[in-house]
Amino acid sequence: MTLVGNLSDDQAILAYKNAVRARTLDLKIISAQRQGIIGFHVPSEGQEMIQIAIGMLADKEDLIFTYYRDLALYLQRGVPISLIFDQMLGNSNDLQKGRQMPDHFSFKEFNFSTVQSPVGAHLPLTVGAAYAMRYNKRKGIVITTFGDGATSTSDFHAALNMASVYNLSVLFVCENNGWAISIPTSKQTRADIYKKGAAYGIPGKRVDGNDLISSLAGLQEAFDYVRSGKGPYLVEASTYRIGPHSTSDDPKKYRVDEITDGSEKDPIRRLENLLLTMGVIDSGFVQSTRAQAKEEIDKTLEERMSITPSNPSTIFDDVYENSSWIQEEERRDSNVAD
Repeated sequence: MTLVGNLSDDQAILAYKNAVRARTLDLKIISAQRQGIIGFHVPSEGQEMIQIAIGMLADKEDLIFTYYRDLALYLQRGVPISLIFDQMLGNSNDLQKGRQMPDHFSFKEFNFSTVQSPVGAHLPLTVGAAYAMRYNKRKGIVITTFGDGATSTSDFHAALNMASVYNLSVLFVCENNGWAISIPTSKQTRADIYKKGAAYGIPGKRVDGNDLISSLAGLQEAFDYVRSGKGPYLVEASTYRIGPHSTSDDPKKYRVDEITDGSEKDPIRRLENLLLTMGVIDSGFVQSTRAQAKEEIDKTLEERMSITPSNPSTIFDDVYENSSWIQEEERRDSNVAD
């Protein structure tokens, strides 16, 4: 898909709407966590633009391995907010039956693989998936996202090495938000992240991940390279994590926010100002978009909270294709109500 230079008003407006929806959803989840409705959350506030750009350029057949901070990417790919809340709440409509902690999504219908908890652990899996896609002659490429802290793990280097050796169609996108929990990028690695691929014969580049147009332009080259069969590509998207690493973190202990929600450096405000200047939207549209996003998300959470929790008895399901006598005995002896 080619967008840069041919970005239509409709595409720009949809991108803006999904960025606003993602930010509104993110803040709503944090509020729900503070109220004890949801147990945990990893905010994505501030990283929306690079995620929106990935979603705009990805094809339907592409397989995506995200990390735990990609709400905007899910929305841009069409994942319903209801499914996101189902997983966060662990209710009986949750596709994972309440077995995963919040933010560890798995949306098979939308070609998203399950989010892994350990930092960087999903990266070798992307290489295996890309190899399987080639072996099975399946269309599409594999796209994976991760934070800057993941580039200091052995999984990152093993994944880059194998992707290069087998010349696999993997697009590695590092969402460098400046912090590995409380450790700034400068203290967890001395090398420019986009240059790390050079050790494995993989080209790389850095893009402004807080600007939609710059993200699209930089990613377009990377997507074209990978789709052409030339092998893997590493993109470092410079972005910023507004707020905490997770709802268990207090960023005030180790930093002063350089970018805040709604400030002129806020990536959503930057896109908003660009579209206003170009006459694509007006102030009335901005207000209505925010109001609609809030109404949609408030209503959806209220609806999903009314759904009963996952049945504990399902813990015995999906373990084996055919249930064994041991499983059935454990089920009978568990005292778990159906």
